[in-house]
Amino acid sequence: MKLLIKIFSILIFFLSTTFSLCQKKYEFDYLIEYKFTNYQDSLGAKTISRYYLTNSNNSSYLALITNSDSLNYQMTFKDVKGITFNTNYLKSDFIKAEIINVDCYYISPYHFFLKNRINEYDFFNRKDTIINNTNYRKYELYSTKPKKRKRKKLASEVYIVNKNTDFHKPILHLPLAYAEWESKKNIPDGIFKERLLIDYYGNILNKEEIVGYHKIKKAIIIDSKCDYTKK
Repeated sequence: MKLLIKIFSILIFFLSTTFSLCQKKYEFDYLIEYKFTNYQDSLGAKTISRYYLTNSNNSSYLALITNSDSLNYQMTFKDVKGITFNTNYLKSDFIKAEIINVDCYYISPYHFFLKNRINEYDFFNRKDTIINNTNYRKYELYSTKPKKRKRKKLASEVYIVNKNTDFHKPILHLPLAYAEWESKKNIPDGIFKERLLIDYYGNILNKEEIVGYHKIKKAIIIDSKCDYTKK
């Protein structure tokens, strides 16, 4: 009897190990809510709520959550190392779920086509800014090619970062921003309080303002056959 129990335990361990090797798991430990305002809408400024699922120790992937309708969330996921997907989830299911399984049908390879432009952009740390008597770090991403910036009227991206959140790696939704950070690590850690996209003339094109954040425990699991990071 003891031998049978031992054999059964070994078999269960073997099967669970094999199954886990056939999967890729993305873990998230923070949910961060923002108000996103688009000033380019032809009908005037439009503000929506959106959420980031993040891993505080890994900036290479994140999920952006927005309202699809009254019942569903839309999730846009991106792993800059080679995976992206866009799909909907019932809000009630998403809130309760600790593990979200995503079918390979929804998953596509992701290719960062602007790698050759990394040397044309850089982050620049600015003087701290004061908002409501609180000091925040500030940095900016923009083109280092003045002539090209002027000719193409290139925009810049400004981040205002909470100093008390240096437990979290930078949240960089734009692949170019992540590529710059990964290559140079020349900006401070932290959750941004505000992120602004500013055009060549100094006008704000869109703006994100933090509402709040809290710790969570969620994971996205995909099948290894659609793990394009290995291909």
